[in-house]
Amino acid sequence: MLNDLSQWPPVNIFDTNHFRQARVEAHNALFWMARGTNSFLDSTPDNGHLSLFWHKASGNFRTRSFDGDLQIGLSFPDLELYFCEGGQKVPHSFWLDDRTPAFVEAWYLVELLHRDRDQSKFSTDLPFSSPYMLMGDTEDHNASAYKLELDALNGCVLKANEILRSVSHAVAQQPKFTKCRQWITLEPESFSLILNAVVDNKAVKLPSIGMCLGDHLRPAPFFFVKASETQGGVKTHRLDYDPRTLLSLKSIVNEAMPDVELVENLVGKFVEANHSK
Repeated sequence: MLNDLSQWPPVNIFDTNHFRQARVEAHNALFWMARGTNSFLDSTPDNGHLSLFWHKASGNFRTRSFDGDLQIGLSFPDLELYFCEGGQKVPHSFWLDDRTPAFVEAWYLVELLHRDRDQSKFSTDLPFSSPYMLMGDTEDHNASAYKLELDALNGCVLKANEILRSVSHAVAQQPKFTKCRQWITLEPESFSLILNAVVDNKAVKLPSIGMCLGDHLRPAPFFFVKASETQGGVKTHRLDYDPRTLLSLKSIVNEAMPDVELVENLVGKFVEANHSK
């Protein structure tokens, strides 16, 4: 599955304040994507209605379909938000640059109006809060100031997507997990690319494997394995991670860890987390 053709971005960029701000800009783009689906779709467990999915043809992530045939897509390098109809990108994109969040809301409403959709359903509310959420008309987005950092972030997401696909293949080869259902999503709340896995006909999810693009405790990207929460048990905050399962991108690159070794490491942590439930 792995060919090591794509490479991780230079990791020194992740130590900069510029990257942290670029991550905030990109994270807000995910929030805006989630607002579309949250306005029109019914809530699902773990906010699965907000999950974003890789669209191979465009090389972008897109929302689930809502109000029939609409989706919101995102190009990370320039933070271009766009509507899709019937799976096809349509004109009148919105770039998160030199515009306040209030302009994004106005863009949504105009695009819905042009498509004769019910504007009254649209809301900026989300079923979670975040210290990174920008709202109102007081601060401009400024994507063009973080071109290098957004390119690095995009490269990180693309490479992590490859790694998680290889992890998925490796997990499926193990007899215990041959029948498990797996899918990869980008989660707007945690800004994490996650490999989800469930056993068919069972409600309890298996541990999730993913890469977080950074959070308030760990500004640089890191891989994690998170054990599933048992039904009826005490739930931890979805952004909490067991430090023993974390693997920073800086350590992966600095130690020149081959992709095959990284995949084996993550699969091993997944098996261990499943046994310890």
